[in-house]
Amino acid sequence: MRPEDDSRRIITMRNTDADYAVSSETPNWPELLSKTVDDLSSVAKAEIRLLEVTLKRLIEAQTDNIVGMLVLVVALSYGALFLFGGIVLLIHLWLAWWLSLVITGIAITCAGAGFAISMRAAAKAKSS
Repeated sequence: MRPEDDSRRIITMRNTDADYAVSSETPNWPELLSKTVDDLSSVAKAEIRLLEVTLKRLIEAQTDNIVGMLVLVVALSYGALFLFGGIVLLIHLWLAWWLSLVITGIAITCAGAGFAISMRAAAKAKSS
């Protein structure tokens, strides 16, 4: 070996010793274990808080959607009730009450059945 190689090796060893300090004491395992559990519990708490915030936002968004849909259903129900009442009154100008109600009921039932069939076909096409 050349002297230059030895000096490099010693410098490297000194750098290695400086980077990794080894203690001659025995580690305090109960304290290390308690610190590890404490760190893990704080990480778990943070994750639970994050999950709580995320779920809260999701639930609030879905609640807003549900309230909007409920208002829409109520408005459409009242609108449909008045519309079909007007149709019955219009048909009653030429026919008896019972016949006006039968015609309107049949028209509503046919419209509902047609809508249900089209929704099933759309769902089947979407799943395929």
